[in-house]
Amino acid sequence: MSSEQQIPLPMLTYYTGPCLVSSEIVAAAKSYRDAVRACWHLRTRRSLTKRALAEEAVLYASHVSDYVSDNNNKRELPARYINAFEIACGNRFISQWLARQARLTIFEELLEQRRAA
Repeated sequence: MSSEQQIPLPMLTYYTGPCLVSSEIVAAAKSYRDAVRACWHLRTRRSLTKRALAEEAVLYASHVSDYVSDNNNKRELPARYINAFEIACGNRFISQWLARQARLTIFEELLEQRRAA
């Protein structure tokens, strides 16, 4: 291959999904309820209402207030709705908090997969 020939590069793509939150902020959450509340408070669309969140995430509208409540006796967001909740809010706070609780990082996961192979 001559120096004049160029290797075609793959088209660059940009991740347009929910954004990641700084690890310092995630570390401040002490409970799952804190993580859910923080995800809601850090939503990228400030005009997103709880009712609109319920519609987008296919949740019961009456339950959303419980999920983001300061009262620990209220119901918690079921795990199966985390992804939809985060997509609607525009951040991955809950998933990051859960990963932190499990003490896993993407790098550690890759190393473990390589060891298993």
